[in-house]
Amino acid sequence: MTHIRRLASTDLDGVCALEQAAGDVGWTRAHFEKELESEISRVWVMEDNGRICAYGGYWKAADEAQITNLLVAPGFRCRGYGAWLLGWLMDEARRDGCTQMTLEVRSTNIHARRLYEKHGFAETARRPKFYADPVSDAILMERIL
Repeated sequence: MTHIRRLASTDLDGVCALEQAAGDVGWTRAHFEKELESEISRVWVMEDNGRICAYGGYWKAADEAQITNLLVAPGFRCRGYGAWLLGWLMDEARRDGCTQMTLEVRSTNIHARRLYEKHGFAETARRPKFYADPVSDAILMERIL
């Protein structure tokens, strides 16, 4: 059975393992700990048969939600989990009083860009050489909720 729930401190080992498995050099345990304490942060995990298979979240600032992360474990990709979790984040942001959603994504992450475009996000700007290891541009995207 698959379901989505709020991130808890007991999930930190799982989400950190997911980051490592995905080869993501983004967030550390300390980042996630800060997210749990932050008033503006909303983070959820998706579980499949008791195993964390994805997580995602956003920061709420006034009426805007900025996606901070959306990551699906390598063994669970191409099964619709990313789309389900993105839809969940959008619905939660609407319930949270947000009227628009923004994000940034690596220019080289074609699969993520396609997912976001399918859900109505459009490119609004680029940040050249924003990401390191490997160096790539950040594409800023947004949509009205």
